Amino acid sequence: MSNPKSKIKNRKSRSCYLGFVLLCCVGLLGAPALAIGRASIPPPDVASYSIDATYDPETYTLTGQQTAMYYNHTTVPIPTLVFHLYLNAFSSATTLWMRESGLGMRGYGFDPDAPGWIRIDRIALADGTALTVRALDGDETLVEAVLPQPVAPGDSVNVDIAFTAQFPKAFARTGWADGGDFIFGGQWFPKFGVWENGAWNAHPFRANSEFYADFGCYDVALTLPQDWVVAATGTAAPTVTANADGTTTHTFVAEHVIDFAWTASPKYRELTRQVEGVDVRVVYYPRQRAMARRALNATADALPLYNAWFGTYGKGLYPQVTVVIVPPDAGGAGGMEYPTLFTVGALGGVMPACVRLIEVEAVHELGHQWFQSVVATNEAEAPWLDEGFTDYATVRAMNILYDGALIDCLGWNFSYLALHRLQYTMFPDTPMAGAAWDFDSLQYGIATYSKPALALTTVERTVGETAMQRFLSTYFDRYAFAHPRTEDVRAVMEETLGAEVTAWFFEQLVYGDGTLDMRVVTSNEQATLEREGDLCIPTTVRLTRTGRQAPEIIVWPCDQPTLTIDGAPRMVEIDPDDAIVLDLNLANNQLRRTPDPATGLGIVVRGLRFWQDFLWGGAVW
Repeated sequence: MSNPKSKIKNRKSRSCYLGFVLLCCVGLLGAPALAIGRASIPPPDVASYSIDATYDPETYTLTGQQTAMYYNHTTVPIPTLVFHLYLNAFSSATTLWMRESGLGMRGYGFDPDAPGWIRIDRIALADGTALTVRALDGDETLVEAVLPQPVAPGDSVNVDIAFTAQFPKAFARTGWADGGDFIFGGQWFPKFGVWENGAWNAHPFRANSEFYADFGCYDVALTLPQDWVVAATGTAAPTVTANADGTTTHTFVAEHVIDFAWTASPKYRELTRQVEGVDVRVVYYPRQRAMARRALNATADALPLYNAWFGTYGKGLYPQVTVVIVPPDAGGAGGMEYPTLFTVGALGGVMPACVRLIEVEAVHELGHQWFQSVVATNEAEAPWLDEGFTDYATVRAMNILYDGALIDCLGWNFSYLALHRLQYTMFPDTPMAGAAWDFDSLQYGIATYSKPALALTTVERTVGETAMQRFLSTYFDRYAFAHPRTEDVRAVMEETLGAEVTAWFFEQLVYGDGTLDMRVVTSNEQATLEREGDLCIPTTVRLTRTGRQAPEIIVWPCDQPTLTIDGAPRMVEIDPDDAIVLDLNLANNQLRRTPDPATGLGIVVRGLRFWQDFLWGGAVW
């Protein structure tokens, strides 16, 4: 039997391994630690991996050999190594992750007869010195190995790890489905924490929490049965080698990425398209072709928008993106992002074209390629920075691509923005700042998705698209590959949009519990306008005094919680441009002094249209 370690060192694809050697040489020469915190393109490698793994679909197990390198770019020596073993969160119904999640995720449940786990079988330094790992939490989702000698600033350490993993039946991002003919490998190998500020930033795996990792190079060889189609994170075309035992080895290289995920199935088909120099690939099951086409179109349409708004995809370092349509019984693996790859299918399978759940999922997950994969904020400690910016981008893209409509059936239009307003109004005083585990599941959705999306949309509509573009492009350019924090975003906003906007956004929405309801209270000889709540965003009021005069626009400043308007206006409209989508009740923002026959007529026409569409379409149901 050949030595698995020798396979790693003898591959044709050696770019990551050569990087290990160069970094070690730099460390031996005593190079100073590099400063992290502003964009460096390409980013310096910090955590890199060369992995040789074999997957057995009969037992859902994977055996792997891994050489992992960590480079100390800080000024503080590293005395230990800390690894995430995420799959252990699925080892039983009693883990912390399971208790917090209620044994499920997004409506998909844990199968206790199909658990997942991972163990380190052997760990040693490159010179053969054995290391011992100890668990840092009760579920062993986090382990630590003490080093015989700290890793000095500017130096690096290489460790060889043999590990075994069993995948759970797919219900939460990773696992197998379709009787074993589908596998998605996410968070599947021993993965370094992040060394920063003199300590390891690494937390036990919890239900609401996603991930945080350093950039590095991945050289991964996956061996599976012949005729299985494999898709994975990558920045170069894979090599495929047929083996004498009836297996095939697929070797991928991914440079300047924070993670590596993969999927495989003997049933996969694929669609491809090139968009602005990026190869877009969709893998799907045969009966999902229509769904795949819709996901491909949504991805291809949104990618140029994101390039224009935030900067070139992957800062020009990522030549491809893969969209995985998960099979019907693997919905729990859908709706998740990884570098150069994302999954679609968490929101359901086949649905009519007027229900755009496929499109919104693809548009959202593509957005993560900018905010999760490149800007790379800490998803565990500040989830709003990733999900919030991504969902704001999703709202904006849906508005352009589909007139905002998430559902547009039988004359009824329901926008993605309206969906966020519906969720936000349940607990609008939830601050956006906080770690993932600070919130229950509903509050997490508000703090991380809905409220940031509405808040950033309000900023855009308040300052204008040109100013918002200046803010977004400055943020992305300055902090690409740099792991910014909340206060970094605040500094960029103040620099580009000014102190007033920054103050209400951060003090009242990010850190505070401010809410706002603007309303017209009376409109007779005088119109009285009131603000309720601690949040104040300066706005305008449009007054129509007679049918022959042009409307008058006045400013409603924050130092006036109540505004009285004389002269018996015929109509009063607060925020006539619908800029402040955080307003809790939009229905009380205007008042007419005289009835408007057009309003009633409009209701009648819409009702007739609904019944016409319903009866006409009845023949096809």
